[in-house]
Amino acid sequence: MNRINIKLSVTMIILLVSILFPLGFVINQIFYQFNLQQAQDESLNLATQYASLINDNSIESRMEVVEVSARLANQKLIVMMEDKEILANANIALDNEIILYLSELLENEHHSYLTNSFQTLDGLTYLATASPIVFNNVRGHVIMFSSLESILHSMETVQWLLMIAIIGSILVGVGFAIFFSTKLSQPLVSMEKATRQMAKGDLAIRVREESNDEIGSLAIAINDLAAELERVNSQRKEFIANITHDLQTPITYLKGYTKALEQKLWKSEIEQQQYLEIIEKEANRLSSLVNDLFDLTKMDEGKLTLHKEQINVDEFLHFVVKKPSLHALERNTSIQINNHIKQSIYVYADPLRLEQVFINLLENAVRYTKDGVITLCVHADEEVVLIEINDTGVGMHKDELPFIFDRFYRVEKSRNRKYGGSGLGLPIVKQLIDLHDGEIIVTSEFGKGTTVSITLPRHNKEQETFNDE
Repeated sequence: MNRINIKLSVTMIILLVSILFPLGFVINQIFYQFNLQQAQDESLNLATQYASLINDNSIESRMEVVEVSARLANQKLIVMMEDKEILANANIALDNEIILYLSELLENEHHSYLTNSFQTLDGLTYLATASPIVFNNVRGHVIMFSSLESILHSMETVQWLLMIAIIGSILVGVGFAIFFSTKLSQPLVSMEKATRQMAKGDLAIRVREESNDEIGSLAIAINDLAAELERVNSQRKEFIANITHDLQTPITYLKGYTKALEQKLWKSEIEQQQYLEIIEKEANRLSSLVNDLFDLTKMDEGKLTLHKEQINVDEFLHFVVKKPSLHALERNTSIQINNHIKQSIYVYADPLRLEQVFINLLENAVRYTKDGVITLCVHADEEVVLIEINDTGVGMHKDELPFIFDRFYRVEKSRNRKYGGSGLGLPIVKQLIDLHDGEIIVTSEFGKGTTVSITLPRHNKEQETFNDE
């Protein structure tokens, strides 16, 4: 019972049965009540006519006339008075028990007629309808009897036909339920098998998108998930290979030059100093990689704490551009600050983490810009501060932009390897900006340059004044 097609089939069959049986009962009751009402109306009409004849004092021997008429018409009739005396009887066998039964019904009846069914001595079922009379100043009733045997036989036939129809409908319904439940569940079963294959590592598998309903949307979502997992898995493998290479390279340098120092293989003190500088550089590089990984881990776990304070934007930018300026000079590239704010403006941020963000972005701009210009533009309104970093470097293709903040993604792998970088800087930048409740947007055109727009919220606005040109 754990298969969805079985559950759907059972549900549909139960629903079908719960509809057909009440429907059959209602149809049976409607048919029975219709025929019974017709018999009642006919019997009451005859009883009323005979009662009118008996109540007409102008007709002599009217009781005999009624009895003879009923016998000739093969109608079953009795005329019974209040004292249980039978004045007329046509075509019906009576005993004391039936007479007593009829008397009790008439005593409790407050209307001009009564309708009830009972069985006579011959075992037949009749409908009794009474109409009141007055004969020789004594009250009584004309009681007409209408046989219900034909109605009961008809009802049995109808019940059998209804039962056959219900059973046939259930059998047909079972077939349709099995067919449609299998058809409906087959895509879900296929999706379940596909997801299990994905769980085993087969990320190239896809499910068929056969409809435009919710099941089709689920198939599209599973295919999108598989494609995304395949991409992430590919990037993860590439990242592991890259980070292994990036870790192995400084370790190799450290081991080689340390061994050279131990064995005193330098030829001069200048060469010895160069060895020490290389060791220091590679140690710093290794430390930077480890710190990047450590920062990502803390941010993933939500353990990175920011120590925010008011930061003067103009002073901050002049401070951070000093660090990459030497590298920029080596590449014949200038870094300029274009502040559109005449007076001091502040952002509420963690200065160390914000410095980490801008150093990373400026180093990237310098790394990919040669013989060019890097410009920092500042804009502000009452709510936010916008800082743009524009470079005239090599730029990026538009299809690269959606993935640049993925931690396992490296833009143009061969070019990235040429310029260095582990592919961790931009993911860290993105998460740090998010932690500051800010926003970062990157636009780029290949061969023309890149623009990074950072939006940071302002606080304590009453302490600031500005005049945006």
